[in-house]
Amino acid sequence: MNDPIRRWAQPCLIAAALLVPGATTTMFAQALDPASVEATLKPGDSFDLTKTVHTPPIPPRPDICFLADTTGSMGSAIANVKANATTIMNMVRASQPDSQFCAAEYKDFESSSPFAYRLNQDVSATVADVQAGIGGWSAGGGGDEPEAQLNALTSLAAGASWRTGSTRIIVWFGDAPGHDPSGSATLSSTITALQTAGIKVIALSVGADRLDVTCQATAIASATGGVFMSGIDTNAVTTAILAGLTNLPVTVSMTSDCATSTAGAITTTFVPASQTTTSGTSVAFTESIHVSAGAVQGSTYTCKDSALVNGIPLTDATGAVVYEVKTIHVSDVTGPSARCVQGVNPSGHIPPAGTGTGKSGQNPDGFYQLLGSDNVGVKSIVVCDSASVFCSGPFLNGDYVKIVQAAGAMPSDSRPGPGVLASSIKLNGDALLKVTDTSNNVTTVQCLVPAPPK
Repeated sequence: MNDPIRRWAQPCLIAAALLVPGATTTMFAQALDPASVEATLKPGDSFDLTKTVHTPPIPPRPDICFLADTTGSMGSAIANVKANATTIMNMVRASQPDSQFCAAEYKDFESSSPFAYRLNQDVSATVADVQAGIGGWSAGGGGDEPEAQLNALTSLAAGASWRTGSTRIIVWFGDAPGHDPSGSATLSSTITALQTAGIKVIALSVGADRLDVTCQATAIASATGGVFMSGIDTNAVTTAILAGLTNLPVTVSMTSDCATSTAGAITTTFVPASQTTTSGTSVAFTESIHVSAGAVQGSTYTCKDSALVNGIPLTDATGAVVYEVKTIHVSDVTGPSARCVQGVNPSGHIPPAGTGTGKSGQNPDGFYQLLGSDNVGVKSIVVCDSASVFCSGPFLNGDYVKIVQAAGAMPSDSRPGPGVLASSIKLNGDALLKVTDTSNNVTTVQCLVPAPPK
């Protein structure tokens, strides 16, 4: 055959998860885009952005078990996998450093077969041990065509030491259909056992290409979210294995620590909640970032998002979790406080305010204390003339000044003033106290004094 991966027109293929011929086995980096987000928002505001997850070519933290039909007709296929198994495992390890493997084989329940099922090497992080287990495969036995794959799949699902939280995959290849029942396993019970264990099955029909004659392989691949591939040349089984591993469906979702790490000041939501795609492809989510009304104005909050693939955090080539770092600046929208209160005279005493003719006004004596404060910080305190562009300052919070209003006079600022006064200010119009905070919010109040007597 020229094409090592070929689909045959069989009615039972309709329900199966299929690999398109010529699918890539290229390994590339998984990522979260954008890698960082920075925004300035007001309390109560929200901000939407698109987040793209580039999924890994192989699902994360995989436990991959190679299950071979090792009956007499499988010699060439077995030889191909033996020769290339270490390469396959190293390629997987390059994409997913936290990967482990195992090896098992099956024959049949009949006199020419020394066993029906055997676990050659349990799940292990040591590639050499798994290669040694595969090296123990030998084609033989299986006198009649139906073999004991249902028994083998059931036994492997329950008998291997699958890691908690791993992506569990059985790569199963053979060239003959299976008994049903096989031992005590039926197609229905086998599917249930695989689903209960959370295992995806990649089923490869090789050589004589009769693995799916009774539609067992397509049914199992479809029910477990796996892949069925037919028409596999016995000298290209490892190529097909890599193609299958890089074309599995994966479920992608997003998670964020913003709500917990910022005590609810920043929260995030993602739409949709999850998506299913083929491993190695990209999916997009809409993220809404919300700043609570109670977030501290003028503060900067940091938090991070991460993607989950099959419920497992997305990692980079070193095995480190991939994060998108979020930096949210909360605007200061509260204006500063500005007050003019009756202040001390040069001798340090507060003169009594009069009530008669010529003594009217907010402060008949013109002695003021200038007060400015803010929830974040005060940038400047100045006194300006309402009748001109003249401004006097800057002043410190609590400074004492003398203000005189004299129409037509040249505005002036004598510093320091006598005694405790920071300044003596002469203005044409009314005095305007302007307090500006560090976010450039401005509050202006009048500091009224009576005009000089005529």
